[in-house]
Amino acid sequence: MSKVQLSCESVSKRFGETQALRSVSVDVHAGQIHTILGENGSGKSTLAKVLAGVIPADEGEIRVGGQAVRGSTNPCRMLERGVAIVLQEVLVVPNRSVLDNIVLGQDGIFRRSMAETEKIDLALQILSTLTDREIALHRPVGELPLHEQQIVVIARGLARRPDVLILDEATASLDLTDRQKLFATLRAICDAGKSVVFVSHRMPEIVELSDKVHVLQNGAVVAELQGDDINPATLLAKLTQEAVNA
Repeated sequence: MSKVQLSCESVSKRFGETQALRSVSVDVHAGQIHTILGENGSGKSTLAKVLAGVIPADEGEIRVGGQAVRGSTNPCRMLERGVAIVLQEVLVVPNRSVLDNIVLGQDGIFRRSMAETEKIDLALQILSTLTDREIALHRPVGELPLHEQQIVVIARGLARRPDVLILDEATASLDLTDRQKLFATLRAICDAGKSVVFVSHRMPEIVELSDKVHVLQNGAVVAELQGDDINPATLLAKLTQEAVNA
């Protein structure tokens, strides 16, 4: 079994009267695509955000590379540990260029992380793995259609060169061709020894992509599937079984 790159143990999260996560434990292994599957309101996006430090857990522990993350978490702190997230919302700076949006946050206040030519080469290389479209790097990203903005946001996540890339419903606005390019890129990432956490409700792409699936219902993990068990009939049965029992 490959090493665990990211994990959570007994993680719980409440928003007011709503218990979003209930003692969730998940291990993300190197070289694998881990899918979080659940209906709307099941807690899958909350789990993704907790793993990436976007929101804090009320209880439980997050580990990166086997080391517990102590104290408060935030996305910058998790990025330093090799964990990046692409959120469901398409978050761009509309009046800045495509290039600026891809490398956003990589430069410090007083020091650049790389030369401009390196940034251009990096952006072009990443975009070529995600789409066959011509997306001009100098163009303000707010002028792009939504699906191309989504590609830019995914490119930003890849530009961080993370060990663990979390995608929260990030394929929602992509067409079939771009989704297939993305899936090939995700597999290449895992073949290189990194890992992906993939949040989705689209059954075909879950079956196509996943090495392991955690099924969430009412904020709790009700099933963990891998291998031949990742098929539409079994996934649907696990989704509906807990709902019926509830």
